[in-house]
Amino acid sequence: MRIDLKELRAYPGRPVRSEGLEVLDDLVWCDEPLPLVGAVRVVASAFYDEKRVFVTLRVSGTGVRRCSRCLLEFEEEFDREELIEVNLEDPNAPYVELRPWIAAGVRLAVSSRPLCRADCRGLCARCGADLNVEEHREGCGEIAPALDPRLEKLREFL
Repeated sequence: MRIDLKELRAYPGRPVRSEGLEVLDDLVWCDEPLPLVGAVRVVASAFYDEKRVFVTLRVSGTGVRRCSRCLLEFEEEFDREELIEVNLEDPNAPYVELRPWIAAGVRLAVSSRPLCRADCRGLCARCGADLNVEEHREGCGEIAPALDPRLEKLREFL
């Protein structure tokens, strides 16, 4: 998505709104691909002021994520709005390309620790059971965890 600077320069201070869809097939987040479901919805409002462009950028859409507790793949919706100040390196540039800021907005909008649901119990660290689907497997030490021997003296007080 681009913002035409000719229109912005003609009326400094007056906001110009544009919206559209941006396809981000090559998006990477934390060294892993971040697949998106369809295109990202983008709404931008920009105005020009003395070699700077101020853009209010809103990105929204859906990404395919992996739960940080149980590793289940699920779809996460995101929506983020931010104000960006763009200093123009070339004062005669015909447009401002918003794609890098759109990609950054998506990365900032998605959760850093995605959960498939708020009450996700995750995987057992000992037996590997998905605790959302099944209980601990037979012989798992998590069923009746052993008391830390350093705390044995506290048991006498109870």
